[in-house]
Amino acid sequence: MPLDSAPLSGTVYIPDTSSLVENPDSLDRLLTDGNVVVLLHQVIEELGRLQASRNKSEGVRAAARSVMRNILTLRGQGLISHDIRELFQAGAHAGSDPNAKRGTLAWEPEGDTMAPYDATTGDNLIVAGARRVAAVADECAPGRYSVVVVSEDSNVLLKCDAVGLRGEALRFGKLELDSPKAVYQGYIRAEVDPSVMREFLDGAPPMERSLAFDALDPTITERLMWNTGVILQAGDDELLLRADLETRELHELRYALYWDRKRLTYSPRPILGMTPRDPLQCFAMEFMLDPAVQLVVLDGPAGSGKTRLMMAAALHQLLGQPTAMRFSRNSALAHTNRFENGMFLLRPEHPSSNYELGYLPGDFNEKVSPWLEPFMQHMRALSAINEHDFMAELEHRKMMHMLSTSLLRGLDIESSIVLVDELQNGDRHLAKTLMSRFCETSKVVLAGCLDPVQIDNPYVDWRSNALTRVKQTYKGFGPVVAQISLENNYRGPISKKADEL
Repeated sequence: MPLDSAPLSGTVYIPDTSSLVENPDSLDRLLTDGNVVVLLHQVIEELGRLQASRNKSEGVRAAARSVMRNILTLRGQGLISHDIRELFQAGAHAGSDPNAKRGTLAWEPEGDTMAPYDATTGDNLIVAGARRVAAVADECAPGRYSVVVVSEDSNVLLKCDAVGLRGEALRFGKLELDSPKAVYQGYIRAEVDPSVMREFLDGAPPMERSLAFDALDPTITERLMWNTGVILQAGDDELLLRADLETRELHELRYALYWDRKRLTYSPRPILGMTPRDPLQCFAMEFMLDPAVQLVVLDGPAGSGKTRLMMAAALHQLLGQPTAMRFSRNSALAHTNRFENGMFLLRPEHPSSNYELGYLPGDFNEKVSPWLEPFMQHMRALSAINEHDFMAELEHRKMMHMLSTSLLRGLDIESSIVLVDELQNGDRHLAKTLMSRFCETSKVVLAGCLDPVQIDNPYVDWRSNALTRVKQTYKGFGPVVAQISLENNYRGPISKKADEL
């Protein structure tokens, strides 16, 4: 392979399988500015297994295929060095263009696994390969090269630390956030003068009221995005409004609140016997019931009511309020359902412990139903409150469908309400595959918790999981998207105390 005179940067990156699968474009990003990127044999073997693995999501398999195609393209162009020792000694990167700013791809040198780790695991082989590369680099040009292992696997990073290798998590394509609180919350609290609140209440009759952005302090309006929930506070008085960027006005909530003419105040509206318990739950119910909002994203701690709220809103839109009254088919009083394909339920299939469930018996629904039991539990609770078997009605009308994350590829979801829970256990591949399935005739509600304790998938964290990625990507997207972060745990004192564990 020809070598030109352009110098190497001095940085040698060794990506492991997890980093390449996390973002297939990371290989191209590392191959810049004269960097050397070393391909380990163990990584190639793992990528090959992932392409056909039945235990991984289609997104992971597709990412592995994308990486392998990229490597094959570089191979076809003759841009992979087969002699890393010669490369380090020459101090020049590969390629026919002497002014090229790309880096050099090279194969791992031969050698055995070094102590203290044996060769029984892939992580050990990756760490051993990185140590051999570092040894060759130091032998050819002492102090010239800095070897960095790039991994999304915390175990690999810790092993690198233990043997004196530099290890880093993948930075390219990651969300730059300081803490879970930095993720978009979907609402703001604002102190205003009582005159502003009076202006809103006296400006028009109920259901027609609005407040212009100009009536607020500029420090408030600059934080407003489409469908931002606004909690206006003036002393002990409180108003719940939502932002409309087209008219530059704050509008009253029309679906989760009603105007109590007796008390002259807004009150939460019960939905299937469930009444929102705080302002944030009111915002959540408002957006889930608003037919103009196609995507609602909820996050919050365990016990904040995410699953029950989304189930109540979905059942209300599909079946209406149960009643003994009967209406003629053309009556304006009869409930109308615009989601003719019914309800789709989905939850990433990651157990909350190290114990595997094994192969579950039964047909598809029987295999998937254990993952979706939280949905069923809340449906049964709402059925008991309303003395109506919602599950039986949905099954009779064939309006309830269970989905697996492994079967999303190629699926069109239209004229449906889609409920996705525990999305924090999904990765970027699930996020992209999932969000590309929904047609404009569907209503989608996503829910999850960004508390690191609630993330069961070992290959994602609060920055990189599917829920965070969706929240940040769709922040301020437009009138069809709304997001709310819930705060309060309503399960009781025992559950609240568990937050300290």
